[in-house]
Amino acid sequence: MTSRSTDSSASRRAGKERLTDDDVYDFALRVSYLSYLVTAKAQETTAANDDTKEKDRDRDLPHHSRISGAISNSFNSLGDLFKDPTREGQKSVKFPDKLFKVLDLRMQNIAMGKDAQFNDQYLRRVIAVFWGSLKATEKQSPRDAPSPWRQIKENRKIEELILFFVTTASQTLRKDPTLTGDDWKMELNSQIAHFVLILRECLRNVTHVPPEITSRLELYTVKLTENTAAVSSPKPSLQRNGGSEATIRMSRVGGNIEDMALVVTVGKLFKRSTQELQHDVDALKRFCSEDAAVVDLKTCLKNINSDMPFPGRRDDFESMEAYTLWRTQELAHLSQLILFMLQYNPNLAKSAPSDGTQQPMLQRPNSIRVDPDPDLSSQNGLILGNAAIDDDDIEAGNNFTYIPPNPKKFYKRLLELCVQDDLEAMINLPEDQEVSLGILSSKHLSLINECALRWRVTHSYRVTCFLDVVRYKYERDEVPIECLPEGLHLVEKAMQDLDIHKWPRVDVDYLSTIYGGLFNIFLGTLYEAFEDISKLTMAHIAPYIDILKTVRDSRLIDRYTADIEARLKDLADRVRIQAVHLYTDKNYELTMQSAGQIALPLLLLTDHLEKQARLLDKRFSEPILGQLDLVSLTLESQMPLFLTDLENARIDLLDASRGKTPSVPILDMFALFRRTRTLLSMHEAFCPSSPLHFDIAGFFEPYVLQWLLTTDMQTAQWVHTAITIDKFEPEGPEGHSSSIIDLFENLKSPVDFLLDLKWPDDHQEARFFTSLSKTAAKLIEEYSRRVEDLFMEEMFPRVVQEVQPVKQFGFIEKAKLTIAGEKKVEPFNFTSSSCVKLNNVDAARGLLDQMYAKIDVDKVTQVLATGTPPPPEKQDRQRFLFTVKVVQAEGLTSQDTSTAGKLDTFVTLSDEKGTRLAKTRTVYETVNPRWDETFDVSVQSPLWLMSSVRDRVLIGKHDTIGRGYLCLDPKRFGDYLTHDLWLDLDPGGRILLRVSMEGEKDDAQFYFGRAFRSLKRAEGDMIRVIIDKMGSTIRLYLSRSVLAALVKTSTIGYDYNKALAGMTGLYRNAIGADKADSVIPLPAKDKPNRRPEQLSDEQIEDAIAPLFDYFDANFQTLNSSLSTTTRQTVMNKVWKEVMATLEALLVPPMSDAPSDMSPLSEKEVDIVFKWLKFLKDYTYANGEGPVPLEQLQNQRYRDLLSIRLYYDWHTDDLMEECVRLLQHTLKEEPTVKKRAKSVYSQRNLGTIKERKRVKKQETQQGNSEMILRILRMRPGTKEFIAQQFAVASSASTQQEGRSRTSRAQDASLIPPVPPVPNFNR
Repeated sequence: MTSRSTDSSASRRAGKERLTDDDVYDFALRVSYLSYLVTAKAQETTAANDDTKEKDRDRDLPHHSRISGAISNSFNSLGDLFKDPTREGQKSVKFPDKLFKVLDLRMQNIAMGKDAQFNDQYLRRVIAVFWGSLKATEKQSPRDAPSPWRQIKENRKIEELILFFVTTASQTLRKDPTLTGDDWKMELNSQIAHFVLILRECLRNVTHVPPEITSRLELYTVKLTENTAAVSSPKPSLQRNGGSEATIRMSRVGGNIEDMALVVTVGKLFKRSTQELQHDVDALKRFCSEDAAVVDLKTCLKNINSDMPFPGRRDDFESMEAYTLWRTQELAHLSQLILFMLQYNPNLAKSAPSDGTQQPMLQRPNSIRVDPDPDLSSQNGLILGNAAIDDDDIEAGNNFTYIPPNPKKFYKRLLELCVQDDLEAMINLPEDQEVSLGILSSKHLSLINECALRWRVTHSYRVTCFLDVVRYKYERDEVPIECLPEGLHLVEKAMQDLDIHKWPRVDVDYLSTIYGGLFNIFLGTLYEAFEDISKLTMAHIAPYIDILKTVRDSRLIDRYTADIEARLKDLADRVRIQAVHLYTDKNYELTMQSAGQIALPLLLLTDHLEKQARLLDKRFSEPILGQLDLVSLTLESQMPLFLTDLENARIDLLDASRGKTPSVPILDMFALFRRTRTLLSMHEAFCPSSPLHFDIAGFFEPYVLQWLLTTDMQTAQWVHTAITIDKFEPEGPEGHSSSIIDLFENLKSPVDFLLDLKWPDDHQEARFFTSLSKTAAKLIEEYSRRVEDLFMEEMFPRVVQEVQPVKQFGFIEKAKLTIAGEKKVEPFNFTSSSCVKLNNVDAARGLLDQMYAKIDVDKVTQVLATGTPPPPEKQDRQRFLFTVKVVQAEGLTSQDTSTAGKLDTFVTLSDEKGTRLAKTRTVYETVNPRWDETFDVSVQSPLWLMSSVRDRVLIGKHDTIGRGYLCLDPKRFGDYLTHDLWLDLDPGGRILLRVSMEGEKDDAQFYFGRAFRSLKRAEGDMIRVIIDKMGSTIRLYLSRSVLAALVKTSTIGYDYNKALAGMTGLYRNAIGADKADSVIPLPAKDKPNRRPEQLSDEQIEDAIAPLFDYFDANFQTLNSSLSTTTRQTVMNKVWKEVMATLEALLVPPMSDAPSDMSPLSEKEVDIVFKWLKFLKDYTYANGEGPVPLEQLQNQRYRDLLSIRLYYDWHTDDLMEECVRLLQHTLKEEPTVKKRAKSVYSQRNLGTIKERKRVKKQETQQGNSEMILRILRMRPGTKEFIAQQFAVASSASTQQEGRSRTSRAQDASLIPPVPPVPNFNR
């Protein structure tokens, strides 16, 4: 090796020769030799101190007392010694966190006696206590008070670690019994020196140690050595003459390379033999000395103050703040290194260029109060004195002995060689030997740390260079990817310790270039990984992603944004292409597997796409690098292809799903809809910026309409099946049977099905539910009709004769009936089966109301009203719903004289073709029947109705009593009011029809209203039959014949108190009462006195005793079998029938003609009102009956009581009162006639209850009608009655006219009544 002088270094620096490994070897060997020179002296000094310590222990006490002051002074200065030598306000330099792990293992070995270098008993004891205290602190809970050790781990300051050891060591040595007096203090200084040495050796095994940490430890070693020497000897250990102890120790430094660890490392690294290495070291001794090292350091100081390029200047940094921080730390570090050199060899101060200038720090060489204050970087330089830096003999420039021409370039090459050597060593390691966790070995770490320290390579460049070396080693597959995070972690820590904006510019640019290269490398790796995204997992690409995120988050690659965006776009295109290939291959595979089937491949394909998307979403929950969302890219590529295939199969799917035996089941199409909807929702969620224009509602709408049609066709079968298997036995507390539950279960399934579809189009969904509501209304109407028919069969059982008579002998049967005379009324007894049918209707109303709420019919109707419907293919004409109520008939005459004028009549309504549209029940034995039955007739154009009143006969064809005709023209009833129409019958009599009309709409509210109306009418008809059955018995016992017989007789019969007690007990059993109070008859002495000619209450009660017996027998069945609501309704109707019967005894029915009915006597009137009181008390049952007292004493009850007031008035007084009340009534009536009751007012239970509440609140009119009924029995009142009827009719006509005007209906637009057509009779 050619020796190099400082001049040759300068000339070499000026040139631009290519760097060779020999050049690197030259300067690495120089630094290694310098390290030997310094390290050898430190070891000899420590050994000398150990010898001195042993001698001091044998000295006598007086001598120990003499040095105790020096020990105390030195100990008190430890706080100043180990303070953080950085400027206040600046970030402290932190040691690597890996030091904890290395230090832990080293202390464990020392404490257990496994470390031969440190086997002193005191040291082992102190280290054991120190190590144990650290372990105990680590086990503390985070909730405990913060410990010093936890603070040390967070701050990572070397001074805090040493001071913590000092505290532990002082406590341990004080307790040692072998150390008397102040001996423990001398031992403490020795232990501290050993611990600092341990730290230095541990740091050699850690990568990228900041040079400031190394220089501090070297300085602390010097100070501790002086302190130990000062305590051991009263004489100064450092003198300016050549006979000093330090000079003697310097002479001990030999020239054998076996003692030079770093020199040996350099020789092995560069493949030099021992002879070559020894020869090169001997050559270096001529110019490589400690003096030359000091001169290099001082030249660096001179360059900084002169703003030279090396080691740095202002232009190298972005801001003045960054430069000031670097300059402060660099000057302080260089000062520490110079101080370290001078402390070991004071003779260097003599050889310094300004020898004549006194240096303050050398006046007391044995003192440890050397404060490496950062202010050494002031204007004139160091603590060494101004002359030490500003010496004219030291020139600013590039004349260095140990520093190469391009330090960073030399450092990088040296690092490359070290890494390469360690990698080769790892390859050749035995399989059973553990591999180091780090890339660099400890010996190479020591070498590059030492070179970086002497070459003044910044820490930012060191970590960046290490990352660069690992990067291209990885590119060449020389190191695994696991090595890259180590380099990135070192860079991150360096950026945490010092903000990157305060790094030198060249280092920042260097790191940006490396980061850009890494980002490019791993984007390419991702490109290759995306070759098969179906098998891609996050674990496979997680290492690449972590590195890319780290690089991206540093913001150092922002300058390459355009290139990065282009690469990311390439990656996205790669994913899209692979997604298309995956879809194409899977579609072909499924099509081949499902040959001949249309829907199955699409179903399987949707299942595959959904699972694939969910799997990718599970594997990659977040977009890669925040931009590459694999789920989004996959769906974005595959969904358009799938929708195209689905659209191409539209016609084939429609054709295959129709017919009696479709090849594509309708349920498969709904499954395809659900999966398609799921895929579309996933696409919308993951690809909001790429909307798909696919009308899924329009595509699958035909299948829903087809399914709704099929469901509608099944309603008749549902009703038939439910009724067929029903035994009509009560199930549950409300007493309904199984058929109504089965029926609504069948209806609930399509409702749930539609709701589960979650149809995307609200308007279409509303149309679907409207259609389903129409089906529900149809089903309810059919069920109501069937149940009512069964009920009627039980109410009117047919007599089955053994032998049916032939038609030609029918007249014989008529003759037999004629001979038998008047029919005998037999009380009808009810069965529980009939009650169950009535309960079914009531239960259907509750279930239908629940379905109304479940569908949310109000919302459905609102959507249809506010939405814009699609244009209809064909505009159908408006349909109208007429409500025709057959009220009553008057003046009917019998064509058969054998019936004595009594008729059993019913009414039929037929259209022009003779088709029967409706039929009422039969009302027996009256020529003024009242039916009060309502029917609906749907028309699209004017329709003529024929109303036929027939007389029921047991044998043969029913006789026609009369016919009337009515034209249902929507234009004539466009006011939507209720019209009372009296139709004259041919040949005699008349019939009252109450007609109203409303528009028939295709909305859910209308259909539910029709369904509720069907249930209400069925319930009303069934209850009316019950009342008719009971009414015949009631009229039998509450008749004028019984009244006349009672007046003539004085027999005492039925015990009323007994009947009342029986009724009370009956209702208490029905409601579950736990006791029943018996009613005790009044004793004879307490009974009221009466005249012998007056009837007693017992006699009056006895007259209707059979009626009470009849009630007892049937009310028990009704109370036990009917539901609560139905029972109350039936009992109300029974009570009204009782009042109507008693009212018919007192006054004739309302009519404009006089009546031949004679008024009752005062005695008979008293009996009638006695019956009223007894029956009211019987029904009320002391508050335990089904009807509350408020409903018993209703307006009709009060009107009935008013008869007694007017019954005995004079005719003129009655006429005057009638006129007054009629005028008052007309004045109180509203000026506009109320609109007829609509289907919409009955669409659910809520609207039904509201309508009842409003009706209940309406004010009741006067008693003018009752007075007119009384006047019918008075002579000479015919004209007055006709006049009052004319006034009422005129007022009604005027009211109707105002109503028509208020509704803007022009009377001129009402067409005339067309001629009656020729009905098919």
